[in-house]
Amino acid sequence: SGGGGGSSLQSRTTGSVTTSSIANDASSNITITAAKSYILQKIQTNVAAWVTVYTDQTSRTNDASRAETTDPTPGSGVIAEVITTGSQTQILSPGVIGWNNDGTPSTNAYVKVVNKSGGNAQITVTLHFVKLED
Repeated sequence: SGGGGGSSLQSRTTGSVTTSSIANDASSNITITAAKSYILQKIQTNVAAWVTVYTDQTSRTNDASRAETTDPTPGSGVIAEVITTGSQTQILSPGVIGWNNDGTPSTNAYVKVVNKSGGNAQITVTLHFVKLED
């Protein structure tokens, strides 16, 4: 005997946010609605940007002064990061498992975006993912 119920597989989906206008080399903290846990497949930007996805706000705050050329330390709460050179989609291969680490898990994905466009820009960041948890 055995078995057990299950739920149907989830479809691929996206979540995105557009920043207000930010200066070149300046950063903006944004929150994108994703899932409590998910497989992150791609990160897309409309202009050149350095995008970092975190498990929680504390990890994002603690990582704020890290240089672009420095890798995050293991266990720092960094889920993924990409640097795009324009309107571009960066594929994450293999997909990266991400999750929300708030005391009460939510669907928030905490993101830092640094403008690398060369001028002031509104930056749209889109996460492509598959939801793993309700």
